[in-house]
Amino acid sequence: MKFTTLFAPLALLAPTFASPIINASASADSPTIVDALTSVNQTTVKFGNVIANWNGGLLGTVPVLAESTALLVTVKKGTSIAKHSEPLDNDGALAVAGTTQSLVASVNTTLTTLIEARPKFDKLLLTPIIVLNLKIQRDATADLSEAIIAKVPEALQAIAKNLVAPIDQSFAIAIDAYEA
Repeated sequence: MKFTTLFAPLALLAPTFASPIINASASADSPTIVDALTSVNQTTVKFGNVIANWNGGLLGTVPVLAESTALLVTVKKGTSIAKHSEPLDNDGALAVAGTTQSLVASVNTTLTTLIEARPKFDKLLLTPIIVLNLKIQRDATADLSEAIIAKVPEALQAIAKNLVAPIDQSFAIAIDAYEA
């Protein structure tokens, strides 16, 4: 059996084991929730671009793996930042809402691109690994959402939940597409 045949499935499991670097002290110099969401958005777009430009070859899964892992780590770092952030005031919540809207659009676009790439993953017999990866990313994203919503003023938390709901819906659609 070729090394590359063994490498791809094992390499695509790397996001399962990725862990964030946690900065336990929140200070004025610490990244904000908006910074974290901006970083997640940028990494999401980059991941989507890598998938869109992937030719379907086995070696091309290496950049896909790298960006998928980077995205998971960025989401987990964002969760840590949110958990260690001070509660948001109304202005802070509004800034987070604007950034979240951009992220919702990027997640939807990226997951749509991933769904369109399924035949390439099928050809390499990697579809089950993509399902696992999607579920891990979905759980990490839900953790990030919960951590941020906990920092939103209580009167705005229902709105915040509705704002992030399309992200989970996009993950559900992508998972269904890969499990079908």
